[in-house]
Order: sequence, then C-alpha cells, then structure tokens
Amino acid sequence: MTQDHCAPVVGLVGGIGSGKSALADWVSQHASIEVLDGDQLGHQALNEPGVTRKILDRFPNSQDPDNSNTNHCEHQVNRAALAEIVFGDDLESESNRNDLEAIVHPFIRRRLTDLIHEHHGQDGCEGILVDAAVLLEAGWDDLCDHVVFVDVPEDVRLARVDATRNWTRTDYLDRQASQWPLQRKQDTADTSLDNSTSLEDSGPRLLSLIHSLRGRNGLNEKTSASCR
Repeated sequence: MTQDHCAPVVGLVGGIGSGKSALADWVSQHASIEVLDGDQLGHQALNEPGVTRKILDRFPNSQDPDNSNTNHCEHQVNRAALAEIVFGDDLESESNRNDLEAIVHPFIRRRLTDLIHEHHGQDGCEGILVDAAVLLEAGWDDLCDHVVFVDVPEDVRLARVDATRNWTRTDYLDRQASQWPLQRKQDTADTSLDNSTSLEDSGPRLLSLIHSLRGRNGLNEKTSASCR
C-alpha cells in the first residue's frame, strides 16, 4: 500500500484445510489484530440485492426454490447449487467460475478496502489480517503489505477437512482445482509459515511477524497515536 497507515496489512493464503482461519482467530485473541474474513464477505455479497440479481441472471439454476427464510427478499442464491455450477477443473466450470468472480469480486474488494481504512483509524491498531482463499487469484494482495503462505502437508489438510466439513474427496479436489497451484502461491507469497502442528506453535510466530512488520513501518507505541 502506498498510503501511511497505523498497522501492517498481512494476507493469509494456503491450501484448503491449512487452518488459515483458525490461525487468524488465535492471533486476534492474543493481540489487537483485526481479521477480515474473505469467506464472510463472499457470503455478504450473495445477500446483496444487486449482486444476487446479477448472479441469478447469469445462473438461473442457482436460485433457491424456497424463499421462506429470505426476510422478504424476492430471490435468494442457493449456495450449494451455485457451487455445483462453478467448482470443478473442466472448462465449463472454469468459465462459470470466471463469470461469478467478475460479479462478486468487485463487491468483496470494495468491502476489504473500506474495512482496512476503517481499522487503520482504530485506537491500538496492531495489525490487520486478510484471510481470503483467493487473495492472490483475485489480485487483492495489492491491498496487503505482506503475504504469508500457510504451509501444511496435504494429508494433514485432508484430515482436517474430513473432520470439520461435510465434503467428499471430490469436493475437496474440485475446490482446490479452482485455486492457483500451491507451489505458485508459495512462490508468490513473501513468507511461508508451517501450521501443521499446533496453533500454540504457529500462532506466536505469525504474531511475531506482524509485530516485526509494524516495526519496519516505523511504528511503535509512542508513534502509533498518529495513525488514529
């Protein structure tokens, strides 16, 4: 980022099941670190009337047939149906995914930009973590000062996904295929961080990195008030 700000913005990337969200949550519980959740913003996008309308125009089969829980909205996107349309490694899925991203990503980027500016102005701001699976693919890394690749072997990631999500192996592979190859992500990131053991091991190392970046920005307890 080119403008002065009170705290470093650190992006987290990695494979599915690498524990990015758990790691970000641990850090936020141990310091004044704000976490911006890309998945959460994506869910918000699907509830935005203008975005919803564009998605349903492009993917009419993704409309939720049961609108009983839509708070009187006329239409709602069925996320499971949409996932069936856009996830996969075939050309049709890739084309559908590109069309969906063209609709949704601008909304997410605007929200990320607004939230980063908002948190920069908060008292005691120590850092901002952007936890977004497609941070690099979407080009949102230009909003970050530093990108960390969360490194976890595939067998560990698969075990985590099996324990925490109701996904088949095909679901896992389809979603992983929708992202950059992990080696490309790791090569593009500024730092790699092993998260294959415990959060008590990886969490402090990520927190130490954020604090070191804060120091490089010339910010400390005496000067951080100028960022408020």
